[in-house]
Amino acid sequence: MVKSKQSKLIIFCEHAVETLTYFSRQLAQAFLEWGYEIFWMDFDMLSLGAWKLAQAVKGREAVLVTFNFIGLSWEEELWEFDEQGMPSTCIWERLGVQCLNILVDHPIYYYKALLKTVPGMQTFAVDKDHVAYMHRFYPQIPCEFLPLAGNKELTQDTDMEPYAEWEKRPYPLVFTANYVPLFNIENQLDQLEPEYRDFYYEIINGFIRNPDQDLLSLIEPYMRREIPELTDQGLLEAMNTMQAVDLWIRTYFRERTVRILAQSGILIRIYGQDWERVSWKIPKNVSVSKKAVDSACCVNAMANAKLGLNVMPWFKDGAHDRVFTAMLQGAAPLTDDSRYLRENFKDRDTLIFYSLKELEKLPDIVTGLLKEPETVYEIASRAKEMARQFHTWKHRAELLQFNI
Repeated sequence: MVKSKQSKLIIFCEHAVETLTYFSRQLAQAFLEWGYEIFWMDFDMLSLGAWKLAQAVKGREAVLVTFNFIGLSWEEELWEFDEQGMPSTCIWERLGVQCLNILVDHPIYYYKALLKTVPGMQTFAVDKDHVAYMHRFYPQIPCEFLPLAGNKELTQDTDMEPYAEWEKRPYPLVFTANYVPLFNIENQLDQLEPEYRDFYYEIINGFIRNPDQDLLSLIEPYMRREIPELTDQGLLEAMNTMQAVDLWIRTYFRERTVRILAQSGILIRIYGQDWERVSWKIPKNVSVSKKAVDSACCVNAMANAKLGLNVMPWFKDGAHDRVFTAMLQGAAPLTDDSRYLRENFKDRDTLIFYSLKELEKLPDIVTGLLKEPETVYEIASRAKEMARQFHTWKHRAELLQFNI
């Protein structure tokens, strides 16, 4: 149940991160439909945006809905600092703006921002393991689970097309994701002292052997083996240094998944940057965009696909927006699993699971599906209906309303 027309001002940020601006526009559309007024903080002109914000609020009740600490990351235009260079107060506190902050990556990426936060900030995490991490290490900061949602163009909400039209979709399999060259991450690790470098690679190999484990559950035993007297504060500081491990392992499985499919002869269309920089020769059956693409392009790509590939960015109890975007665009999602997905979706009903432990089986899964297009269409049809009922950004906006 949404609230009736409100006098509150809802503030969103734009032009900081393209993907997160796209998410914000999806949320803003819902709040507009419910009668809220929207203010956009333009990060291309942040000083001017801060002045306009103060004029727009003028004592009104206002709520910032942001992602990944955008606006809350000690930006010079928005924060004041003490003599030691630490942030003291910010514009949100001075204007009495309530702050709702959605974290779409693991909290280890926000270690610095979490050292000094806006009083009363409410956080949301897209993975239940991330929520548990926040509860353990930042118990003073409220955190709730808020799954990601599917993307669509704001004017788009169509029924599933008939099978005869769907069957003509040009792409059997689409993957929308950038590639981070592994050698860039390895160069970072190689700058470390040999003892530390070897320790990081030992953890990385642990993830390769145990890809079902989340970051903390696998890393903590290694840390406590090395430092038996380790405190939670010490563990928190150590986890802050594990970003390279997270990037390496998610990139490794992303590349390996694509390589196994590509080298099996399956046609793949990849929308994302830097895939031409992989260490192996890309076969002719794989077409790559060779440049960064925006969210609207990814939505359009899924609308032309029969299967939408997802490789989770190490969410072991959540889901990526690629899953729900594929659903909304009538493509059957093909994804590695998580506890959240297993609890909420049934294999071969509204999506298709594969295992990171058994990637060698993935080509046979895809080949079998493409030989049964009517089955894929049925899965995609059920998936689209489920996503329209439960997994749009409007549904997430309804959950956010309980905190406004």
